[in-house]
Amino acid sequence: MPDYHINDKWILNRVSSQSETFDSWLSNLLSSVEKSIEDIDSKVFEELEKQKVGIPKDQIKKEITKAKKEITNAKKELQNLGSLGKLIPKISSEVFEWLGKNREENFLLESKNVKFDEFEPDFDLDFITGKKKNLSSALLDVSKERGIDIKGVLYLIEALPDLEAFLYSTSVKKHYRDHTEHALRVAVLGDFLLEQDFENGDLAGIISEITGLDKHLFTEKFWWITGIIHDLGYPLGKMSTAVNYSLLNQLLKCYPTLDLEFIPCEIGLSWKGKQEGYLKIIEEGLSDEARLLIRKGAGFDIKEFPVPNPEIFLKEPNGHREFEFKGNYNLDHGVLSALCLLNGLGSPDEIRKNVEYQGYILAAKAIALHNFKSVLPDFNFDENPLAFFLVLIDELQEWGRPIPLQVRDTYFTTELEKVTLLDELELHIDEFAWFMQFKNERAKKLMNFDFKLFSKNKGNSLMRLNTGEKFSSTSLHLQDIELVKSKKKKQNIIAYNKIII
Repeated sequence: MPDYHINDKWILNRVSSQSETFDSWLSNLLSSVEKSIEDIDSKVFEELEKQKVGIPKDQIKKEITKAKKEITNAKKELQNLGSLGKLIPKISSEVFEWLGKNREENFLLESKNVKFDEFEPDFDLDFITGKKKNLSSALLDVSKERGIDIKGVLYLIEALPDLEAFLYSTSVKKHYRDHTEHALRVAVLGDFLLEQDFENGDLAGIISEITGLDKHLFTEKFWWITGIIHDLGYPLGKMSTAVNYSLLNQLLKCYPTLDLEFIPCEIGLSWKGKQEGYLKIIEEGLSDEARLLIRKGAGFDIKEFPVPNPEIFLKEPNGHREFEFKGNYNLDHGVLSALCLLNGLGSPDEIRKNVEYQGYILAAKAIALHNFKSVLPDFNFDENPLAFFLVLIDELQEWGRPIPLQVRDTYFTTELEKVTLLDELELHIDEFAWFMQFKNERAKKLMNFDFKLFSKNKGNSLMRLNTGEKFSSTSLHLQDIELVKSKKKKQNIIAYNKIII
C-alpha cells in the first residue's frame, strides 16, 4: 500500500477534488489577480505617472511584466495543484504598495481622469498583496458546503482569522499557534482516515455503527462540523491573558517613572440566560470526571462574576515589575466551542426534541472533551468513538502551524517572526504508523526546541486514548533530524521516540 506525505499540498489536493467551491476559489483567485494586473497596465499607468509618485516609468513596466509571468507560471501550477503559497504572485514592490495605500484612501476611485467602474469589483488587493491567509481564506466556503449553516457559527468562522491576527501579535508569551488553517487540516486528515479499511471494515462504518448515525451524514456533514468547529472557542479562552499580558505590560514598560493603577480585564460566560441548559446537554452520558472538567472549563463553578481588585504599580529604580495576570476563569476552548455550536441550533428544549440534532449533540460532546489531558473513560473508542477520533487527529496535525516569536528592539518597534517546526506528516498506511521528522534547524534554534519535552508532552496527550476492541493499534514515531552538509545531503537521527496508541 502507498505511503502518504501529508502536508498542505496534499490537503489542497483533497479539498479541491471534493469541493466545487474551493476549486472555483482557486481559479477565481488567479482570475482576480490577472484581471487586476491587466487593468493596472491599461488604466492606472498614466495616473501613476501623472501623480509623480517617484516611481520610474521603466520600473512600473518591469513590475507589471514580472507579475504577468508569475500569473502564467501559477496557472501551470494550478493544473497540478502545487502549493497555494506559490499560486499567489508575491508582488510587494513599492508600485503595488502605492496602489494599496491610495486605494484605501479612495484616491483612485475619486480620480476624474480615470474610469474605475469596471476596475474596482475585480481588484482584490488582499489576494494580490498576499494579506489573505492560505487555507483560512477558503474555510468559510468549505464550512458551508459541509452543512454548517448556523449563522452565529459561520460569522465566527469568518471572523476567526482577524481574532487570530490579534492573538498572534499579543499572546506571544504563550506561543500562540494557528487554529484557523489547523481546523481545515484536521477536518481533511480525518476525512481521509475515515475512508481507510481496518479489520472490521472502513473506519467511517465502524464509527457509524457505534454511534447510530447514518454513515453518509456522518462522513459528509458531522465529521466536518466536528473538525472545523473544534477550536472556535480558542480566541475567547485566551483573550483575557492576551489583553492583560500584552497591553498592560507594554504600558508598564513605557511609563516606568509613573505610579500606575489599573483594573485587569477578564472575560467569562454569563449564566443568567439559558447557557446552563446547553451545558447539561453536553454533560449527559459522560463520566463524572468529564462533567466536573466541563463545568470548570465553562466557568460554571463561579456563581457571580468576580469584581477584580485594582493592581498598583509604584515606580521603582529599575522600572515596574512585570504584571502576571491570574484570572478567576480557566476557560477551556473545547467547551466554549461546543457551546457555540449548540447555541446556534436553537433553545435547549428544541435541541432535545429534534431527533435530527443527534449528530450535532455527539459532535458537541467530542468537541467539549478534546482538550482535556486527563485519562478519562470517555476517550475509549468503543464507547465514544468521535471524541477518540478528534483527539487523535488533533494531536497528529502538527505540520504547518507557525509559532510567533516577538523581538523587541525598543518599546515602540516590534518584529514578529513566525517559525514552523514541521513541514509534513508521513503515514505508512500498511503499518498504520505516523512519522514526525523535525528537520528545520533554524526553527528549532529560534524556539529553543526541546525534543525530549515535546516527546513527553505528546506521549501524555496520546496516552489518554483507549483503542478498545474496535480501533486498530497505531504508532507515532518522533525523530529529531540533523542535516549533514555534504554533496549527498545526508541526515542523521539524533533523537527518537515511539508512542504506541
